[in-house]
Amino acid sequence: MKLNINIDWLRLMAEKEANKIVSVGGLVTPIEVNAVVHIPQAMQSAEWSQLFPISEMRKLRFSLPEGVPNSAALLKFFDVRSPDAWRVKWSDYAVTFRQTQKFDFSWESLAAWVREAEIIANQIPLAEFDEAKLRGSLEELRHLTRGDVQKGLDRAQIICSEVGIALVVVPGLPHTRISGCARWLNDEQAMVGLTLRYKWADQLWFTFFHEVAHILLHRMRRLFVIDNAASHMRDDMIDPDMLKYEDEADRFAADTLIPPDALAKFLDVHDETPTNAEIHNFAESIGVGPGIVIGRLQHINIIHYSQGNKLKQKLSWDFVAKE
Repeated sequence: MKLNINIDWLRLMAEKEANKIVSVGGLVTPIEVNAVVHIPQAMQSAEWSQLFPISEMRKLRFSLPEGVPNSAALLKFFDVRSPDAWRVKWSDYAVTFRQTQKFDFSWESLAAWVREAEIIANQIPLAEFDEAKLRGSLEELRHLTRGDVQKGLDRAQIICSEVGIALVVVPGLPHTRISGCARWLNDEQAMVGLTLRYKWADQLWFTFFHEVAHILLHRMRRLFVIDNAASHMRDDMIDPDMLKYEDEADRFAADTLIPPDALAKFLDVHDETPTNAEIHNFAESIGVGPGIVIGRLQHINIIHYSQGNKLKQKLSWDFVAKE
């Protein structure tokens, strides 16, 4: 799967120079501006390159140059002159993110994911951030959950760029478990990054609205938020500083996709387990895909996780090695 935008539309939008866009998703603990990140000290290029998942990056079609040694390809990919220059640059990244309790984390894999997102995002011209226009677009964004997820994400990318947000989708690398991210790039433009971690479209859409919430609700804090699996997918969070913001983002995503009043009325009528047909009709009445409702009802234990999955879109991402 790849997100593509009409070239003519891009030309019309390209009124400014390409924006420097950083996109991240993952886990670990909060890193403050002056915190020390455990990045390898000075080493030979060949030794340094072995820290990266080169084969997986090539399989997933990351923007690595062909026909050169791995070390040279990585230096060009990261746009640095040496492993030491890379170490200095990436140790300066100040991020806030949350983590699961147990995780085999690779900073090199996360950095590679970030860089690939930068490369893709730099191809997207952005308008200045317009909160009113973004809020006015939420209804259309909700409706995108009803159709094919590829077409929906293509349209969402255009909507987001028109309100000052770069939407980037990049497959995750081993030892990152990235799901999404949100970041303010500057005073007038933001970034939402998604990975291909989930197997179901409802989970992907929830993550999208979760990251949009960080942009809308936490703008004054200028958070750079990297998310692993959201709490509604039963991962545990151990970063207490982010609990408030994550809870707010989860609530925004849940209530935007399914208005709480409408859900309450539906549950009042169906005090026992609703049928798939009733769930489908309810989803139609509120203008979202039935998989969105199935996922929500599963999460709040109204229905079993085995019920209704035929109404959900299962994702099949077309990222394969080049021939």
